[in-house]
Amino acid sequence: MTAEIATHEAHDSDVHHQSHERVYIQTAIVLALITGLETLTYFESVIDFGRLTMPLLLVCMVTKFYLIAANFMHLRWDKPILRRAFLAGIIIAFVVYMIALTTFKFFAGTHVMPH
Repeated sequence: MTAEIATHEAHDSDVHHQSHERVYIQTAIVLALITGLETLTYFESVIDFGRLTMPLLLVCMVTKFYLIAANFMHLRWDKPILRRAFLAGIIIAFVVYMIALTTFKFFAGTHVMPH
């Protein structure tokens, strides 16, 4: 009976490990696609996103942050308090980024950078 339990636990461990590998591969593919989309925003002669460029880049930033934190930093499988801490981190970073862009009058079309 003990050998059956050990075999069953080893099988569960292999399935669990393979499912994590699958998630890592899928996440890497999605991150590569998002990075490709971000790179396209630099080539206005190919695709001109116009006023959608900044919102698109911000959505890509938040999505990539979430995917990396959730999967590669194992937050998906950690305690909920850690997920909340990282969620608070991305919200704070986003707000600070928006404040900085507003301070430099980025959204007004006149970019003022400090000397």
